Amino acid sequence: MQRIWVRHPLAAAASLTLALMACAPAQPSISIAPADSPGTSSSPTRTKSIVVGVSNAVDALSIMGSSTTSGGWQSLNELHSQGLVTADRNVQRPIPRVASQLPSIDSGNIEILADGRMKTVYPLRRDVTWQDGTPFTAHDLTFGFELNSDKGMPFLNRDAIQEMHSVEALDDYTFVIYWRGPYYQADSVGLRAMWPHPRHILEGQYRTIDRAAFINLPYWTSEYVHLGPFRLSEFHAGESLAFTAFDGYFLGRPKVDRVIVRVSNDETSLYAATLAGAIDILMDNSLSAELGLQLKDEWERGGKGIVHVGTGTTRFIAPQFDPAVQQFPPALDPRVRQALYYAVDRKSVSDAVQLGHGELFANSLLPPGDRLYEATKDGFARYTYDPARSRGMLTQLGWNPGGDGVLVGPDGRRFGTSLWTTEGGEREIAVIADYWKQIGVFAEQYIIAGAIVRDREARTKYPGFETSARGSSDSILSRFDSRTASVASTNYSGANRGGYKSPRMDDLVDRYRQSVPERDQGIAIRAVSDLVAEDLPVLPLYFNPTTPAVRAGIKALDDFMGGAEPSRLFGTFSRNSHEWDVP
Repeated sequence: MQRIWVRHPLAAAASLTLALMACAPAQPSISIAPADSPGTSSSPTRTKSIVVGVSNAVDALSIMGSSTTSGGWQSLNELHSQGLVTADRNVQRPIPRVASQLPSIDSGNIEILADGRMKTVYPLRRDVTWQDGTPFTAHDLTFGFELNSDKGMPFLNRDAIQEMHSVEALDDYTFVIYWRGPYYQADSVGLRAMWPHPRHILEGQYRTIDRAAFINLPYWTSEYVHLGPFRLSEFHAGESLAFTAFDGYFLGRPKVDRVIVRVSNDETSLYAATLAGAIDILMDNSLSAELGLQLKDEWERGGKGIVHVGTGTTRFIAPQFDPAVQQFPPALDPRVRQALYYAVDRKSVSDAVQLGHGELFANSLLPPGDRLYEATKDGFARYTYDPARSRGMLTQLGWNPGGDGVLVGPDGRRFGTSLWTTEGGEREIAVIADYWKQIGVFAEQYIIAGAIVRDREARTKYPGFETSARGSSDSILSRFDSRTASVASTNYSGANRGGYKSPRMDDLVDRYRQSVPERDQGIAIRAVSDLVAEDLPVLPLYFNPTTPAVRAGIKALDDFMGGAEPSRLFGTFSRNSHEWDVP
């Protein structure tokens, strides 16, 4: 399916503006608003404002914007919009948001039907209104399902939608989803899983105008209306957005009056503006891991703010499994992959590429903070750094040092392979190549040209190994799901570009995704973790840090531990933005 994007022209001066901001003195977060300011009365009032920085272009809101989770913008989704479910404060567990309760087997709101489908019932809150005052009902969700399922429309994520068979509104405040079968995230349908849309605004035009015209409606930019605590008041494509507090927000009026989002494609300028005090909050992924950790050191020395460090995407080494592409066939033997894994000191790799944060090395399939983390904890603990063991394993397989120190196999083949990465991963693959060199393995290092980074077919052609990353939590499973291993596949996502195929793994992943009780999910994901550790379709290295930052004097993100990198279907770091404050 070809995705349709509408690109608004970016303001060329965006980066320059932020650079100039960096040189200016910090602006107060409490100001006197003129009488004609939006949202103010006829007399001057004190206006609390917060400035948030992101580093990716914002060309539209909702499903019409870019789906990338880099740059920080997607982490602000719950500033302006709301879904059925969000995340709890201190753990990545679903809690109701516009729903009044989560469906569960115990409550009778999750039911397996005689035909194999599963039914979930979401009762809705009765006090939720769209930001134009129109009541929110289950009929908005049925329309939202139709729009989100339309293959002619852009989308952020269809992991849950594609598992849904149909939906219905039993009444204004009861929404029912019929799933194609048991589905493990049936109680976790957050904003990204199924974005609600205002039927009273969009349905008429959706039924009468062509798709291109619908995609270009001003609703998706300057006229956006949703259910969140802040309503869009200004939209400057590629430069900035402004949001004002929504008095009718169902959890209570936000504590600040105005949130300004500054956009920069130049993270260096964004970093400088933050140091200068022109930015109050930086969302996760708005700076590179290196700059985020650098800001942490800088701010902590001067008491200027807090940079949280959490676990985001999982970084790993991925072998090429397509024998027609893999130029070093012994890599297809899991015993060889195990020997290579023992040869890499993962903690030192994390320390080297993440400014001394060796504690972020990945010893589990799921990151700390995930509700099923305990089920996978220490799943890769067996692979402690042990070069002697690595050499011994390879010797047993017939590999012995040649005259130049590089291992030679029984057939006379030298143990030479390649390590690919994208720009920014140069230090990482250099460290890994050096570890492998110490056991007699030569790895040629190759940096993927920027022009092919987003070319899915070209990315499948790495001939040996690559370093890569997948989104937080269990999204790493898509990297070894054989049903996404072919570019020709209709559901190919670009995830399993190494072509790993294992019916046993597919069965275990299916069992996990079809488990409804949390206990059963834990048992299933442990089985997946055990097989990954045995077969090594990926060799986990470390968790990329998420580094949302809050300037001193701003109350925000104290619920950081419960939030998640925005590839998750529910619970961004802005889910409680109505509580942000300038004390």
